[in-house]
Amino acid sequence: MRIEGKLVKVFDLETGVSKAGKEWKKQSILIEQDTEYNKEVVVSFFGDNVNKIKAKTIGDIVSCNINLSSREYNGKWYHNIDGWTCNMSDVKADIKDAFNEKYAGKTSDDLPF
Repeated sequence: MRIEGKLVKVFDLETGVSKAGKEWKKQSILIEQDTEYNKEVVVSFFGDNVNKIKAKTIGDIVSCNINLSSREYNGKWYHNIDGWTCNMSDVKADIKDAFNEKYAGKTSDDLPF
């Protein structure tokens, strides 16, 4: 799956050691989608994938490939959104904002093309 939106926040890097003695690291980002409902989504990157979000800055329009997973624990279900790539989107933020402002609320009959 792919998720696209504006990078709103980069959370602090988390690190630790597993029960098996292996070191791990995790970093999450908050993406605001251009949707009507449930705009904000947190995507988590693990291990070497953390490096794929290093060069991104707040306000960038990014496109992330993700895996969704769910697991049950004590009768409750928990969901993960794990990112494995994060690239700059083909759509630049200022162009997208200008387009949205210009054509907000218009139907396809109003468009010039």
